[in-house]
Amino acid sequence: MTVASHFFWLSLGLVIYVWVGYPVLVFVLASLFARKRNCPEQASDPFVSIIVPVHNEEQKIASKLGDCLELLYPPDSLEILVASDGSTDRTEEIVRGFAARDSRIRWLQSDRRVGKSGVQNLAVRQAHGDLLFFTDANTALPVGVLRTMVGNMADPKVGLSTATVFFGDAKDAVEKGQGFYWRYELFLRTAESDLGILATGSGQALLVRRELFLPLPTCYGDDCIMPLDVRSQGYEVIQEREATVFDAMPHSIEGELRARIRMTTRNWTGTLSRPAVLNPLRFPLTALGLVSHKLLRWLTPFFLAVIFVCNTLPALHGQLVFLWWLQAVFYLSALVGWALARKQRPAWVFGYSFSFCLANVGFFLGMVKAFRNQKIVTY
Repeated sequence: MTVASHFFWLSLGLVIYVWVGYPVLVFVLASLFARKRNCPEQASDPFVSIIVPVHNEEQKIASKLGDCLELLYPPDSLEILVASDGSTDRTEEIVRGFAARDSRIRWLQSDRRVGKSGVQNLAVRQAHGDLLFFTDANTALPVGVLRTMVGNMADPKVGLSTATVFFGDAKDAVEKGQGFYWRYELFLRTAESDLGILATGSGQALLVRRELFLPLPTCYGDDCIMPLDVRSQGYEVIQEREATVFDAMPHSIEGELRARIRMTTRNWTGTLSRPAVLNPLRFPLTALGLVSHKLLRWLTPFFLAVIFVCNTLPALHGQLVFLWWLQAVFYLSALVGWALARKQRPAWVFGYSFSFCLANVGFFLGMVKAFRNQKIVTY
């Protein structure tokens, strides 16, 4: 067997493991060994600080504050901090109008642009809550979501609770593929949560114990680094099925690609910055989950390139021809999906292969930025 053959089979095996083998493994383990939650009745409602980072959100902030004020939670156990990263539109005016009618709302202004994580750190320093609830300005909050998430914190082993995010109706090829991809992602997160090994979350809604919060580096995302910090301190991260929030995804190919690049760059470097939780001697299953669910997935485009290149030469000599044509048809179908999406036409089954390839292009470009040590601190 040649060196090229070794690389081909190794890369193929890794791709199959990451996208099929690991999900099956974690599902079986969760079915057999799911953790039982110990959530006794709380004597009183803990004080919660809702933290909303903003940058020029005049179109969304009124609706967001309306959602926060309608949450089914005792008013005297709640405060809302809107932390601005250099907003220059009417966001401040709108927030101060709300604050004049409800003293629980406070406006915090950063002296300079410090990024989302920077203003989140600013808000935490000003917060009074025992629990910190981080949520984005464009995330819609049903009235019961906070109450449900706070219920998880009655278990002393739980350090962070993250909501289940829905992105609405699928309207084009990107959203259809992302809908399937997101269901796949939630399936993995839920299984890992049931096992008590989850170490990721959704930045649209994160509830964390104040004493476990560590200042966020500005170059990493809160959805990546905050769960890692909680797990490294020995507490569990919960993916709460019943706590649902709603967000919008990019409606263009370019927007989806930019989001994937940003996520990959920030989360790759963020994950590697917390080597303790990657230590298999201390957190064996969590380390396995992070490597399988995250790190190897972000390396998928490199494995796919190796598979195609190492398959081409044998195919020219009549070997493994079927596998070569299988790849060719898959990538051609992605091109068809791309062409249909560009024309804003239904992509049918082609949308799934296109979305998979689009995600992996984002992974590749994000990894290139990470390898070049490029920092992303903006939204």
